[in-house]
Amino acid sequence: MPEKKTGSEREKLTFDQKTTDKGYVVLSFIGDLDMWTLPNAKERINALVGENKVKIILDLEKMNYIDSSGLGFFIGTLKKLRDKGGDLILINLNAYIYGIFKLIQLQHIINTYDNLDEAKKHLT
Repeated sequence: MPEKKTGSEREKLTFDQKTTDKGYVVLSFIGDLDMWTLPNAKERINALVGENKVKIILDLEKMNYIDSSGLGFFIGTLKKLRDKGGDLILINLNAYIYGIFKLIQLQHIINTYDNLDEAKKHLT
């Protein structure tokens, strides 16, 4: 289990954004997704939806920690995107995060792939 951060360290969540040749936005989460950083993640997704960018791939390669609010964020984001005719795909989950997904069976609800190349094979 990753080491817990304290103080301002735990309030860090940054993003890197690219677009695929199929029109999906690839949004990398860098840092932790928890109750302190959740507003930043929601704001970023809402901005994309506001731009009608509703096909999103979240790259979690550089995400170290997630709590229950972060898991709820993924479910809420999936619903929001599907309601707009979009989709949510997760890639590059580390063993810790994928273990949590398996524990609550979330990988059966949200499509997850090992990397962007694997995800691209399934894009519509």
